[in-house]
Amino acid sequence: MQLGHIAEKREAMGVKTLGIVATDAERARLYFRFRRPRMPMGADPSLATHRAFGLPNIGAPPPEFGEVLQRAAARELGLTGPASEGAVAQLVRHDGYTVTGADEGDAARHGEQLVGQFLVDREGVVRWANVECARDGIEGFGKLPSEDEVLAAARALP
Repeated sequence: MQLGHIAEKREAMGVKTLGIVATDAERARLYFRFRRPRMPMGADPSLATHRAFGLPNIGAPPPEFGEVLQRAAARELGLTGPASEGAVAQLVRHDGYTVTGADEGDAARHGEQLVGQFLVDREGVVRWANVECARDGIEGFGKLPSEDEVLAAARALP
């Protein structure tokens, strides 16, 4: 998990990291048995945190979303060249994780919930934000800010 690696570096700078996932705690625990987080995690199945931080929910995905999802999975796997139809399936197999009815239920309830990363100071003021797809439109799906970008933002905190 890229953000976990960065979280360890931020911790050395005195910056605490917390991840929030949009599922119930039981399902999150199961997922994190396969992909150990390197930072504290919270579960928010109602998406209250996502809404509070203004993260967009695009509801039903647009027609081109399947191709975008394949490219995002290929990036996650480190595949180069054109994304194959099976990149998402490869990613699921790679993780050793089985999609269940609970996951499908989350997807049906939440639609396509975009994610973000925020640096919040001690007074609760958001000092830096990155919102998925804000810069690149739908092609930004699944893209995280670079390690350099996040660490520079953390260094710039007052």
